[in-house]
Amino acid sequence: MSETVVRIRKSPGGIDSNNDPIPSSVERTAMRVKAVSPGVSKRNSGVARNGETIEYTLYFTPAPDLTNDDEIEVRGLVCKARVLDWRSAFGTGRRGLEVLAVTSRG
Repeated sequence: MSETVVRIRKSPGGIDSNNDPIPSSVERTAMRVKAVSPGVSKRNSGVARNGETIEYTLYFTPAPDLTNDDEIEVRGLVCKARVLDWRSAFGTGRRGLEVLAVTSRG
């Protein structure tokens, strides 16, 4: 059983070659996640910085198009994505992503 989360990718505006303004955009994409774990694992407990709380740890396999510049909506809560690459320790070549859903308070 898997869960659906939403990737929020913001593209800044700018100016095109004719000096005309380009509006910014927000793209929302539904993504299937293998597992959602509340909080953070012991292995990643030191990753949070001052004023940050890791609300969820998400596990994706295979690795989707997700970057540290994206936000992710998990169970109605919008968080920053902190992406950690994961490779199988058994030499199988399998790859996935471990994504920390981080909120900032402060």
